[in-house]
Amino acid sequence: MTRMFRLSALVLLLGFVSAPLFAGDDKDEATYRKIEAQLESTTLDTLAYEEADVTEVVKDIASKARITIVIDKKALEDVSEDDRLITLELADVKAGNALNIVLDQIKLVKMYKNGVLYITNEEKAQGAVTTKVYDVRDITVKINDFPAPKLRLKAADDNTNGPIVEFPDDEKDVATEDIVEMIEESVDADWGGAASVSIVKGQLIVRASREVHKDVANLLDQLRSAK
Repeated sequence: MTRMFRLSALVLLLGFVSAPLFAGDDKDEATYRKIEAQLESTTLDTLAYEEADVTEVVKDIASKARITIVIDKKALEDVSEDDRLITLELADVKAGNALNIVLDQIKLVKMYKNGVLYITNEEKAQGAVTTKVYDVRDITVKINDFPAPKLRLKAADDNTNGPIVEFPDDEKDVATEDIVEMIEESVDADWGGAASVSIVKGQLIVRASREVHKDVANLLDQLRSAK
């Protein structure tokens, strides 16, 4: 049995959208979804800080959202003391959005590992990748549609026989290769480096960080809605 045949068989077995390629990813994936759902469902009435250290701000958001957040000490050491001081005032904001605003100020990002949310630098976050299979056959499948031709009256000086028949132009189908190109052009990631996207049996194999996977899934949803 060749390596390509084994991989193709595995992809066919996992023929569903956004499925982890390896069973070992299931636990981390469940934790990721649980934490993301908690951040999304928790709305903070008010959030105000005046030159508070970012560690205290993150701790406060974690407490309000009832999740665990761990900050990478080495990554935090690269942030100057002045940049670590957070001053902001927010109202009626989701906990996830509040956390993203804070992280944008100190140029750190979030990642998931060992069942918790980690705050670290972008380099380490991009190195933490997972592999998923995306079934896009519902996007690339050709739907046979046979629109009726249009008839129109001839001009008075037209001596041709019979009515004028206009056949609609066929719409260009979206191919899997087109989707790969869309992903690489519109989703910000280290494609060709830490991140990669390939095609196997008409399905996408994407290896990337969880944030990139989220963007890929959103793009595919948009393509489905537009189909």
